[in-house]
Amino acid sequence: MGSRGGLYRQRMDRRHLEHFLAVAEAGSFTGAARALHIAQPSLSLSIAALERELGVLLFQRLGRGIRLTEAGTAMLEPTRRTIRSFALVQGAARSASEAGFGQISIMSSTVWVMEPLVRIIGAFRSLHPSAQFTILDSTRRSDVIESVRTGAVDFGLLDAIAISGNVVGRWLMDQELVAIIPPRALPGYGPVTIEDLIPLGLVCTGEGTEMRAILDARLEAVGQRQEVAVETAHLAAVIPLVLAGAGAAVLPVGLAAGALSEGARVAHLQPPAQFSAQIIWRPGGLSPLTEHFLNVAADVSAQIAPHS
Repeated sequence: MGSRGGLYRQRMDRRHLEHFLAVAEAGSFTGAARALHIAQPSLSLSIAALERELGVLLFQRLGRGIRLTEAGTAMLEPTRRTIRSFALVQGAARSASEAGFGQISIMSSTVWVMEPLVRIIGAFRSLHPSAQFTILDSTRRSDVIESVRTGAVDFGLLDAIAISGNVVGRWLMDQELVAIIPPRALPGYGPVTIEDLIPLGLVCTGEGTEMRAILDARLEAVGQRQEVAVETAHLAAVIPLVLAGAGAAVLPVGLAAGALSEGARVAHLQPPAQFSAQIIWRPGGLSPLTEHFLNVAADVSAQIAPHS
């Protein structure tokens, strides 16, 4: 191994990867340099050093813009994972310097507790066994937002509709919405429409809840009345009600596995629909421990369902 190659290997570090990612996402060296607050010549030298180390071109230079080469495209997602890993390592070290344990409070509806929150907390507790969690249930998104805004809880999980005020959010994941149909009703294997479900009666949570808002939007889109046959305050009761023949339901696919194993039919909706989640917090209100939790949440969610 020559000294020149060794020199480049020694210099390749997190900074080179961050620079590569910034250029790829900005679409130009000028835009990336501005975002990184560094001089463009320094950025160009960093990318050139990375390309020499790897032995491939990562970008095609197109006048003032750039385009990823095949090698650059292949490197994009591994680079994102590596940068996330750096953040997780840094967060673990920073939060470990706190008082040995910490408490994190989260408010969420059952929809997002089941997926992805249980996995996120499991991953975080494996890194911080002494961390303590309090999970509060709320069926209304307004309660989640207000609790985060006032500092009553550290984080909230809710649908990914834009929010305003002293709260910021980060996308976590998308889930497909599916139809849960009573056993022996609507026999077949293909997708169903919301109109197919209406004669069976609809089972859902009450007005103001996330699932009710989703169902009402689907009904409104096809010009149907926004009403249900069975309204329950307990999301956990929806699938048992469907299994008992009380009606059909529309739920995220993450909640459908139990229904399928019990004999209900789970069908794709036509047209397809997704339900997106975000995690929200107060800007400037994160401790090292809660900041690390946020990074773990992003990493776990990316593994479950990479953002397109």
